[in-house]
Amino acid sequence: MADGFFEVPSETVLTSEGPVELPMLFYDVSVRQLNFLVDYRAALSRLEGTGLAPCRFRGHALASLILYNYRDVSIGPYDEVTIVLLAYPLAGRDPKPYWPNLIKRDGYRWAIGAYVLEMPVTIPAARAAGREIWGYPKYLTDVPLEISDRAFSYRVMDGPGGEEVLSVECTPWPGLTMRAGDLVTLSNHEDAIMRTVVEVDAAYRNSTCRRLRITASSSDHRFACTVRDLGLDRTRPFLVQSTDSFRSRLNRGWPVAGQRTTTPPYPVEGEAPARWPGGVRGL
Repeated sequence: MADGFFEVPSETVLTSEGPVELPMLFYDVSVRQLNFLVDYRAALSRLEGTGLAPCRFRGHALASLILYNYRDVSIGPYDEVTIVLLAYPLAGRDPKPYWPNLIKRDGYRWAIGAYVLEMPVTIPAARAAGREIWGYPKYLTDVPLEISDRAFSYRVMDGPGGEEVLSVECTPWPGLTMRAGDLVTLSNHEDAIMRTVVEVDAAYRNSTCRRLRITASSSDHRFACTVRDLGLDRTRPFLVQSTDSFRSRLNRGWPVAGQRTTTPPYPVEGEAPARWPGGVRGL
């Protein structure tokens, strides 16, 4: 599509899996996003030590469980599942009200962002880039999936060829299609809070679920624990967003506020065994 969306200046960043051009370009993507209102105290607990607080909506926090099927990407095709919490840096003022941010298309005007709790991916290049450039808690695994215009299902494993930690089956109702705005992520990287703008060109079909089944395993794997702690396997999403024509530019992030004061967002390479606070198994 010769519209100039991907005609932007670039720079090369070296990762442990080789060079990566920034912004990372996503040419052809399907997205299935489930949005939940979850217990605020559970969300606050998941953000302990990050320098962030969840945005509060009448006693709840906003969490999203998102499947990305990246068919054509500048680093190669892969799949990804992410769990995020809408949050803001504690070092600044509480930027209430939050909803006006969500309707702004320009992510550079946002005062809040999505803190990435979990982000399993299916290729080493995506894992290395996410961890080393942005501090995203990526781990390498398999994500078997089936997507159609009417329904979708996928599974998240605890590693390549491993055991299932999450399964999702969803049939959305027909909905209203609207243009999407940019995405803003918050992450902990190099002892700071990093803010990253993902510039988006997409239209989402917004609907509710006709049929939904989310099952988290009973294991102590971090991903399963996050699903259970937030109640995503027990809560019905208030909104399902779907698109098969998502395009984006993932930019380099920049530090915005505060210092990270506790454990890193993923186990340090080479540590064994890797364990998370509370005895949760690492990735």
